[in-house]
Amino acid sequence: MKMTLNRSNKRRGDPTGQASRRRKATRALDARLRMSEGAIKVLVRGLSATRRTVTPLTNQVTVVYDYQITPAELSMLEAQIRTIINTQLETEGQSPPPDWFWFKQIEPPYRQGTMEEVNRINQLIAAAIIAGQIKDPFIQQVPIEQVLQSREYSETIRRLTVTNYGTIKSLSERTSSQVIQQINSGISAGNSPADIAKAVSERFDVSQSNAKRIADTEINRAYNDAKLDAGRLIEKRTGQRTGVLHISALLPTTRDDHADRHGKSYTTEDQFKWWETGANRINCKCSTSTVLIDGKGDVIETEDQETLRAEREFFER
Repeated sequence: MKMTLNRSNKRRGDPTGQASRRRKATRALDARLRMSEGAIKVLVRGLSATRRTVTPLTNQVTVVYDYQITPAELSMLEAQIRTIINTQLETEGQSPPPDWFWFKQIEPPYRQGTMEEVNRINQLIAAAIIAGQIKDPFIQQVPIEQVLQSREYSETIRRLTVTNYGTIKSLSERTSSQVIQQINSGISAGNSPADIAKAVSERFDVSQSNAKRIADTEINRAYNDAKLDAGRLIEKRTGQRTGVLHISALLPTTRDDHADRHGKSYTTEDQFKWWETGANRINCKCSTSTVLIDGKGDVIETEDQETLRAEREFFER
């Protein structure tokens, strides 16, 4: 049985093939942040202020603004800002809403990773059986539909959603706090509403940068975790051990310890542990490819291992 590597959307620099989804997710966050920014700047420009001039010791005339805003009104303004951002990012409650917008960004890469890896493992098992390297009659292919309809798949999707909700909610809370701080500082300094609105925009620029990092990290996490989860699920269903071949992006910005793993095999648990260590997940463009492991802990070599070598060579070019 011959396996072929789908190179249509995978290339050196993006071995996950999720670049378009990362861009789409970034745009989705950007659009909601910009809507929040616009609504908040309307509130800022509507603040009641009296313009006056002062002459410091330098004899240089300075214009300052006195804001007619009570503590209660300021508290209400802060609540409005939080509501605006929470409404746009759909982070009002402690758990994601039933039709949360971000679910539509993270579910497709998880499903794709699952389907790709289940099909791959099934092909590896079939090839190893034909080659006589798997003799256990109970080790058979697992239908992809069985995996997608499994309790494990549903539970993992729920956990993935909850984890991402926490991440987006943190973005919402940080953005709200930082914007409120900018507004309060501007009011205290006597800055003009236009200057305060400009400071708000600059703070949202920071949030957009954070949003891109979140999109880049979480889309790849969903895809890569799906592949590792598929290997663990098939191990559980068949008893056949699996491992992974690490595929690094090999970009100029690739971290040395990420590049050093390229082309090397690891257990699924080791790969999970490595990704969860420090900042290894953040902006990581690496991926993995499943391999079968024999009773000695070695990669099972089949006649189709030329495909595995082709994968190494393809991502090293």
